[in-house]
Amino acid sequence: MLPLKKFQEILPQDIVQLLKEHYAAVMPAFYEMQSAFLSEVYKRYKGIETASVILCFARSMHLEIIRQREKNLNFNVSLENFWHNFSEITKPKVKIISVVQDTGIPKETVRRKVKNLLNIGFLLESNNNKGYVWNFLPKEKNLYLNHMNDQTKTLARFISNFAKHLNLNLSMKIIEKEIQSQFSFYWYHFLSCELEWLKMWQLKLKDNDLLLIALQVTIPTLKFVDKHLGKIKLDDVFRISGKNNNKHNASTCVVSATTLSKVTGIPRATCIRKLQKLVTLGFLMRETTSKRYFVNQIIDSRTKNIMNRENVNSTIDIFSQYFAIILNSLIQNQR
Repeated sequence: MLPLKKFQEILPQDIVQLLKEHYAAVMPAFYEMQSAFLSEVYKRYKGIETASVILCFARSMHLEIIRQREKNLNFNVSLENFWHNFSEITKPKVKIISVVQDTGIPKETVRRKVKNLLNIGFLLESNNNKGYVWNFLPKEKNLYLNHMNDQTKTLARFISNFAKHLNLNLSMKIIEKEIQSQFSFYWYHFLSCELEWLKMWQLKLKDNDLLLIALQVTIPTLKFVDKHLGKIKLDDVFRISGKNNNKHNASTCVVSATTLSKVTGIPRATCIRKLQKLVTLGFLMRETTSKRYFVNQIIDSRTKNIMNRENVNSTIDIFSQYFAIILNSLIQNQR
């Protein structure tokens, strides 16, 4: 095990290389983390598009909290202190055009989502009507804090497992404690990556609920590849997970609309409709007898819209920046 005190700064390109070298072993856990996050916000806001709008406001709020350290280096940005910070700090105003730019969602759609969020109470108009601010209903306080506790645990679990590939002995408990103690700092950077990633998919798919469903089929497929074929690099995934691979056929990794609905919170009827759209796009195929779905193993079709090198490489590039921030901060604190 490489001692932490002798470990050099981890660069984003180091993370990129590791993820590509151990793609089938590491990325299922990453996609599970993303699935948990997106499923939770879907259930809260009834759609990934609406959740993306709220994430813009949340990121601005966390940035405003971090900026308090320009006045006081000891300012408490922890999860435990978040509710106090949210209540006391002047909330930043966010304009519709900023949300459009950060999410890739059409302006009229954003305007409609903002109106609905105003009616529900998740947003408020600013005093001078030049923007909107994030708002919490009193009943939302504990729900949000519980949600953030769950998310930090999920993130800590992934980072801990991932760190082992870098010969770093960082327990889940240490990572979770660090994220919670510097919550707004880490969550601002996480939301920045998340919004960039969701924007990428919004521009490609025009419907990010499809992304949440696609993850549920991708995860068991990659786990199957990792279990049966050992250490698999990113480039190998596209070559060996095809249906022509007679020895180990990943098309046995099937999911049903009912299961997807339970995991994601998306109504079953909506799941069926969106699964069919993924079939039309060439990403999924449907079994005739069981009516379950699996990743299309015909490479030319499968890579057309979702599982292609460009999309996977972009995902790795976006989040490698964030993982480097977390790991370097943890290493520094351990010293």
